[in-house]
Amino acid sequence: MADLLKRSWWVALAGALGVLALGYWLLQSPAEPEQTAEATAAAQAVAAGGRQAASGAGGAAPWEVTVSDAMGTTMDASRLFELGFAGGLVIDKDTRASVEALLNSLPENLSDADLARLERTLRQGLPKEDAEKAYKLITDYRGYTKDIRDEMQPKGIPNNMQEARAFFDQMEAVKRKHFDESTANALFGQADHYARLSMEAMFVQQDSSLSDEQKKAQLDALRAQLPADQKSLIPEAVPAASQPGS
Repeated sequence: MADLLKRSWWVALAGALGVLALGYWLLQSPAEPEQTAEATAAAQAVAAGGRQAASGAGGAAPWEVTVSDAMGTTMDASRLFELGFAGGLVIDKDTRASVEALLNSLPENLSDADLARLERTLRQGLPKEDAEKAYKLITDYRGYTKDIRDEMQPKGIPNNMQEARAFFDQMEAVKRKHFDESTANALFGQADHYARLSMEAMFVQQDSSLSDEQKKAQLDALRAQLPADQKSLIPEAVPAASQPGS
């Protein structure tokens, strides 16, 4: 049962932290960053023409991102960002995956020269205002993942509902430190809310003071708050008599 609950916790945590931040959480080596499936898929979509970006003027040594595909495709970092049909930088969960793909390609400790080169690449490939927004988004997200790693990782896995709620509240505070409300909602959507519900379900299932009927009622109430395609995040109640060790 403990292993099941731990796996459930990581599902919840993955939804809240996002791909890159979870990678930091799991102590991925910063010297050898790996592209996650979501970030890789986003970058591959760019390579296939799935993102609409402005074509930029030539310039010295643009910052390129290597896509983890069979061809080892590289692309200008500015091509990871999408412009809307009416103009303007698009910010959504796909933008978040693109930023993660870019950050996975950057060294852990960026020098002033690195940052200048990245900013120049964005300015060459995007309209001025959109390049500024993209650069700010990258640096804000980089600060967010660093704070998640430095502030949240030492806390470890919460042991009870109260600790877990405090954990998610602090993660929300970290997010608001780096993003305004509209940007945070665009990047993360309902992921954190779903993660909270999944976390609560884990501790409901673990609570030995609840009867099977009470657990089922509480889990059903939590599941009812999720859209149809997310309801599987909360499993059906497991009767106490069916749990290992009972």
